[in-house]
Amino acid sequence: MRSPPIPLAVTMAALGASPSCFTNAMKLNLAGVQFDASQPGLRPRELDIGARRDVAATLRRHELVASGIDCFIPLERFIRLDAVERAMTALFESIAFAEFLGRVPVSFFMPQDADLANTISQEAARRGVLLADFTRPASNTKCGIGIDPAAILLEQKNPAQEVSAAGDRLVTARVNDIDQAGQRGPIGQGRLDALAYRIALEVCGLQTLPVIDCRSWRQPVEESAQCVKRWNELLPVGNL
Repeated sequence: MRSPPIPLAVTMAALGASPSCFTNAMKLNLAGVQFDASQPGLRPRELDIGARRDVAATLRRHELVASGIDCFIPLERFIRLDAVERAMTALFESIAFAEFLGRVPVSFFMPQDADLANTISQEAARRGVLLADFTRPASNTKCGIGIDPAAILLEQKNPAQEVSAAGDRLVTARVNDIDQAGQRGPIGQGRLDALAYRIALEVCGLQTLPVIDCRSWRQPVEESAQCVKRWNELLPVGNL
């Protein structure tokens, strides 16, 4: 039994191969992990029901929950005739896996094609899975919104204001920052007003775990630990 976990998740693919990624997330004392549909050994399309049960058992053993699944397929694959079927299959398998994991959200880029968007939305609704669209700007009103502070800062916009504007369409939110050179990294070292951002998430009533997005960080385990520490210092538990 470990100490009460911190109400954050982390993008697991950056923490190493399975099963060490689960172990590293547990060592960070986080509540959850964000799956990645492209991670070797954990790709939804490659997991039969037995393998999915093994994943669920691994989560329980490490006292972790699934916060969601990333399925960030490049948008151009939805308009290429030689790639669209494979892209849709990968997305549908991610939605099915999300249902298995407890109907956790799927984060992705919504295609602009109306027919594809409707098909995707219908499949997610059929399985009771929320979708979080990370395209900028998010324009599909049938879909929830995902907030990525680093991407918003690169547009010279305010992540806290974007959270407020998303309102009840906000499904999931990342915890990250960019430095003065535009490189992604942990909060507390760059341009993000982390306190305003966290307060915005609290006021908005985000129902899912904020996700430390360490996918492109130089030292993802160490920098995730720094990010956790900084996040906790922003709003001590007694002040929530």
